[in-house]
Order: sequence, then C-alpha cells, then structure tokens
Amino acid sequence: MLKLTNKGTKKGFTLIELLVVIAIIAILAVVVVLTLNPAEMMRRARDSNRASDLGMIKTAISLYLSDVSTTSMGTAGTCYIAYSGTTAPATNDGVYEFATSSNATNVAAGTVAPTAVPNDCSYWSLTATTATTSNSRSVTNGWIPINLSVISSGAPIAEWPVDPAYSIGSATNGNTNAGHFYSYIPGSNNSYKIAAKMESVIYSNGGSGDLESTDGGIDPFMYEQGTSMSL
Repeated sequence: MLKLTNKGTKKGFTLIELLVVIAIIAILAVVVVLTLNPAEMMRRARDSNRASDLGMIKTAISLYLSDVSTTSMGTAGTCYIAYSGTTAPATNDGVYEFATSSNATNVAAGTVAPTAVPNDCSYWSLTATTATTSNSRSVTNGWIPINLSVISSGAPIAEWPVDPAYSIGSATNGNTNAGHFYSYIPGSNNSYKIAAKMESVIYSNGGSGDLESTDGGIDPFMYEQGTSMSL
C-alpha cells in the first residue's frame, strides 16, 4: 500500500504578528505626516503661487508701459483689491481693517487695534473711500485698472490673477488675522505697487524663506513688488 507523507506544513502569520506589523505601519505613517506637515506644504504651495502671480502681473504691466504711449494706471493713491465671489469686502473685515507699515509690529503683536492706525492706502488699512474692490479678472476692465488689450501684440495674460485662497480675515488685531488678497496701488508718473499676504511659516515674516520683510517694501507683513515700494 502506498503511504503519503506530509513533508511540510504551511504556516501563516499569527494574530500577534499581524498586530505588530499594523502598529509599526501606523507609527511610520504618523511620523511621515508630522515630518511633512501636509497643511504647511499646501500653504507653501499657495505662497509660491502668490509670488509667481505677482511676478506675472509685474511683467504684464512692464510690457504695457513699454508699448503704450498714452497710459492709464488708475487713480493715484487708491488701493484696488481683488476679491473672490459676489460679496465685496466690508469695512468690518480683515481685508479693510488689518493695518501694517509703521504700525505693523504693534498690530501683529496684538498691542494696537487695526482701527487705531491711519486709514491710508500706504498702511494697507483700507476704508470704503480709499479702496476700490472688484472681482473681475478681465484684462480690459478688471480689478487692476489697466487695459492690457491695447498692447500692440495683444494682452500678455488671459486674465488678472487673484489670490489662490482669498479670505477676508478678521477685524481684530494680530498678524494671523489678516485677510489673503492681492492689492494694487498706482502712484505718480506710472509708478505702482502690488502686494500679497503670505500664509506659510517659511515665507511669512520671520521665516527661513521670509518674503515679506526682505522685499524692500515699507510693509514687513506683506509681499510687495512694483516700481515704487514706498506707496
């Protein structure tokens, strides 16, 4: 009679071994999340987008100024703001109320209320009488009052950029309560300044890649570009 012999027995993982493996994977996942900080990575990506947008705006305006003989830059000293949606900023939100420039440090530290500083465009503390708001991105009559369509080669961009994470902020003092929005201020003799508020740790004031206080502008809590950084 032929006798079959079982030469080996297949053995799977035990419940304890599986639990140990799952625990190790969970720990590694937590370490990766804490190290990479996805929320901060997204903030950095949006800040990179903001810096790129301001560079694109600056290039478009430079082309306009070099090509057009009779220019129209908007009302000098008026702040033009890009906002998203159908509701314009109000005088009681962070877009209008957050003030900076000479009072920036105190406002950011929470020692001076935004409404206590001058309501002047150069301080980025805006009122209904010193600001013009628009949600239009048209290069003909958009939130920046420059008609790019009159450039002989055509508009260099399809539309004016707006902040990738627009917010009105809070009408209370403190740098973290500032809204996120793009601004444009024309000055005399075709001068201008554009600005954006950074949100990541690395690119904000005091960060290792600080763009706000190292751009040569008068506002240490806004990223400023343009031909007249003193506006």
